[in-house]
Amino acid sequence: MICLTENFNKRRELLSMKSITEILGGSQMLLGISYEIQDVFEDYLTDQHRVFLYSLRVIEDSLPTIEEPRAFTGRKAYAILPFVRSFLAKSFFKLSTNKDLIIRLKSDSSLRRICGFSKVPSEASFSRRFDKLSKLHIMEQAINYIAKEYYKDHLVGHISRDSTAITAREKPVNKKKDVKTDKKTKRKRGRPRKGESVQPKEDARLTKQLSQKPGKSIKELNRACAWGGKKNSKGKTPFWPGYKLHLDVSDIGLPITAVVTGANVHDSQVAIPMEKMSERKVTHLYSLMDAAYDAPQIRSYITGRGRVGLIDFNKRRKATSKTMCPSEKERYKIRSTVERTYSHLKDWFIPSQLYVKGYPKVNFALMTAVLCLSAVKVLQYPHLPGT
Repeated sequence: MICLTENFNKRRELLSMKSITEILGGSQMLLGISYEIQDVFEDYLTDQHRVFLYSLRVIEDSLPTIEEPRAFTGRKAYAILPFVRSFLAKSFFKLSTNKDLIIRLKSDSSLRRICGFSKVPSEASFSRRFDKLSKLHIMEQAINYIAKEYYKDHLVGHISRDSTAITAREKPVNKKKDVKTDKKTKRKRGRPRKGESVQPKEDARLTKQLSQKPGKSIKELNRACAWGGKKNSKGKTPFWPGYKLHLDVSDIGLPITAVVTGANVHDSQVAIPMEKMSERKVTHLYSLMDAAYDAPQIRSYITGRGRVGLIDFNKRRKATSKTMCPSEKERYKIRSTVERTYSHLKDWFIPSQLYVKGYPKVNFALMTAVLCLSAVKVLQYPHLPGT
């Protein structure tokens, strides 16, 4: 009996040391086939190839119908689906550029066959398809579909919300010094000077969002590349040029809602639209956020919808000195799920540097990474019959 227990503990330790790719890569039942998938391919299939196949099975069931390009003259146009698979592979294998993707497709015959190419197209073809797909928002639709279907007959306990910095290689619309001095300097009273733009007050925007549709609220926020800053866990405020990726995730880290804005957009300005978007997809009980979201409009909206908003109190607000009770502090620890989700995204799917420019392309690249993570989470935590 002692020997069996020791063997079980050793096997459990070995399993916990494996990555998700290693764990899922040896699973045959997820594809719903009774033969060895390796027999279909000439070259050896790695665990990464297998997990990418499983992920495509999940993703392609959730993708909307895409109109195929038509060529009335000249040679027949390439099908669109192989390009979609290739851009998913670009995120899945954490490739930075289309040139890196083409090199990988040419050298990896198994991946080329998975994507559906008999001949790898030129870099110009990939660039044109990337530009076209970035305007269709198909990745966001797939993320929404997966979240709805996964929690179709299930209750979500907690929605954890936060944002992360995304550095870009393009010219910001503002200056770094404007972000640094924004909170320290005050405007003089009176009309704004000629050419001076005055941003609406944060509280006024939040009040307006209470009655707005979420899509319109998001469109009113800055979505261009900008300088931004955000205080980290060490109390310092790093600054970066680029964007912010905002996520709502469930208890298992499955993305429910994803939004991309400019880096200078404050987290609180995205909270109410994202809350509205998430409640359309899933039924959840708690909304967990850090002190950046501490605003009466956000709290009142969540309470008015019959949910509990666990939001850390902002110490900079002089009017309040409230703290969470012990039970709330214990439940609030679940918010670390969204921080782990960002770690998984940046470790597995988002390259260290984005080389695409412009909001549509940056949004498409980030949503592709979020969609890959959604597929992996579905594979990692499948709903068994009767659960």
